[in-house]
Amino acid sequence: MKQVLVTGANGYIGQALARALAKRLASGEMQGLTLTDLMLDDRACHHTPGVRLVAGDLCDKAVLDAALAPAPDAVFHLASITSRRAEEDFALGLRVNLHGTFALLEYLRRQEQCPVVVFASSIGVFGTPLPGQVDDDTPPAPTLSYGTQKRMVELLLADYSRRGWLDGRSVRLPTVVARPAAADTALSSFASSLIRALAEGSPYNCPIGPGGWMWLLSLPACVEHLMQSAMVENTQLPAGRAWNLPAQRIQVAELLRAGQSRYGPSADAKLHFQPQPQLEKQFAQWPPLTTSIAARLGMYHDGDVDTLIERALASESRACCPDPTTKERISS
Repeated sequence: MKQVLVTGANGYIGQALARALAKRLASGEMQGLTLTDLMLDDRACHHTPGVRLVAGDLCDKAVLDAALAPAPDAVFHLASITSRRAEEDFALGLRVNLHGTFALLEYLRRQEQCPVVVFASSIGVFGTPLPGQVDDDTPPAPTLSYGTQKRMVELLLADYSRRGWLDGRSVRLPTVVARPAAADTALSSFASSLIRALAEGSPYNCPIGPGGWMWLLSLPACVEHLMQSAMVENTQLPAGRAWNLPAQRIQVAELLRAGQSRYGPSADAKLHFQPQPQLEKQFAQWPPLTTSIAARLGMYHDGDVDTLIERALASESRACCPDPTTKERISS
């Protein structure tokens, strides 16, 4: 990776990825880093030499002209609206998650540079009812607009790759924790809120009961896997160029026990459970998960619940790269 573009760089995952890439840029491993999103915060990493900021809509040709000059050899496409907003506003989801992506891919095709494109897809491509086991061969069958839009981009990226226009890789992200309260825009954000409430001993009305099952991955691990995905040799990629990232399958009750062990027996004293059947059906009945492709590529989850909590909460304050000389920004 020499010239790198990150879309959605001001989002929860995008900011952490931008920091990690800026660190590589500062060390001389990269030549340039472009960060783009609708709005860009004034972050310390923005002052790293070689970092370019481009604010605006990917459907705007002027924004693409600015973001894609010079032509990148690696693109991390994180720009999207999350599951909650995509379900509440179909037209917006279609514009951001599909039309904006199509505009980006078409621009890259016309540049004729065949860049590596890492697309942040989602386990939302699997709908309900879920099978008894999910692996890399489980057929996607989304039952939310968000998952449908993600699956459409997976197919489009695979076709562009088949034609030799891009070198696409679609990685399906599980629930990534712990989102800050301000980023509570995904339907699965309850997992982050629950972890924070246990750590802080704060009140929280959990929409998922103790028996709910989740697939969780810490933000630092997610960032590591995204960067690793860009470096995978083309010959190692699966036929469909899409795979599931590793995740721990954790029951809410197990998370509560880990919180009590870590923060004391009264850590959950202010928690109340108010199960929402539709939310539980879509986001709290995840079956056992096998991620053979990710394992073959050297990608693993956090290891155990306690490590997951530690890394998830550390990521809120350090966002994977505590080095203040780094650099930062943006959205997902």
